[in-house]
Amino acid sequence: MPPTETKNRSILKSVKKFSPADQLKQSIRDFLVEVGQVPDEDIEKLIQEVPHKWERHGDLIIVPQRSLKDESWKLFEKEVYERICQTLKINRIARKNPVNPNSYRSSNVELLWGDNGIVQHTDNKIKYQWDVTKCMFSIGNITEKLRIASFDCSNEVVVDLFAGIGYFVLPYLIHAKAKHVHACEMNPASVEALKGNLKSNNVEDRCTIYFGDNRTTAPTNVADRVNLGLIPSSELSWETACRALKDETGGVLHIHANIDSKTPKTEQSNCINKPQFKYPEWELWTNYAVSSFEQMLSRLKSRKWKVTFLHLEHVKSYGPHVDHVVLDIECRPIVM
Repeated sequence: MPPTETKNRSILKSVKKFSPADQLKQSIRDFLVEVGQVPDEDIEKLIQEVPHKWERHGDLIIVPQRSLKDESWKLFEKEVYERICQTLKINRIARKNPVNPNSYRSSNVELLWGDNGIVQHTDNKIKYQWDVTKCMFSIGNITEKLRIASFDCSNEVVVDLFAGIGYFVLPYLIHAKAKHVHACEMNPASVEALKGNLKSNNVEDRCTIYFGDNRTTAPTNVADRVNLGLIPSSELSWETACRALKDETGGVLHIHANIDSKTPKTEQSNCINKPQFKYPEWELWTNYAVSSFEQMLSRLKSRKWKVTFLHLEHVKSYGPHVDHVVLDIECRPIVM
């Protein structure tokens, strides 16, 4: 009996387990062969466009930008989309596209199959709802949301200059227990989603929303902490962040940025390369930001300020040689 069991286990191990992506490609390949409208030499080219990964939100998936782009798919897109839905047990399909180059970097996700792009998602017991075709949401930012959740902001007023649907606003309110959050956002679809998310999480009474460009709408002299969650750069609103800080006590800034790590060696030689900086470019950018904020605060608030480096958080790799980081700095007026 034992030898037989060992043999059976060996046989089972030798049977290949097909991933959902493998099953999907096989199903589409079988369909293309069956309909007979695509030459054999073109079938494999089309199969290369069948997605092998996707972002899932309930019954909706978002496939990569290059998926299902060939004009040939239009000949039988209904049948192909139905096969995808059946294989992956979903009802809606959307495709990524480059972020809209407008002033608020709105979503450019394209709905391929289904009635609407509204989805729900829960992160760390926080409920979010938004339309993927109109609003941005990055699952890759979960580490930063968890970091914010670990803060103690119970006696603090927070200003979020790029609130979106509330991906950082809600952790500040629900887990960090911020006294109040002033949320600035200029995408009307995101503002509506933010209102709904504040209500569904029962924290709408501790948040004020400012619709429009934060450079003209953000409150001044109110913040103990300011969040600047825009990438690739939030520098267009650095002065706004300075004005938002309390004049008498200052506070902490969390500055998001994408840093390119391919700086020429001539510039790298100027870096001390401290242990907390993985690449010299991170230190170069940190020094630039600290110096810039110290100068801006002294100019805008008519007194000397001291800006101190606290921490540089690596959120995620954004692309080859590009990293999404968050710089934490403390800004305090110098008492003469």
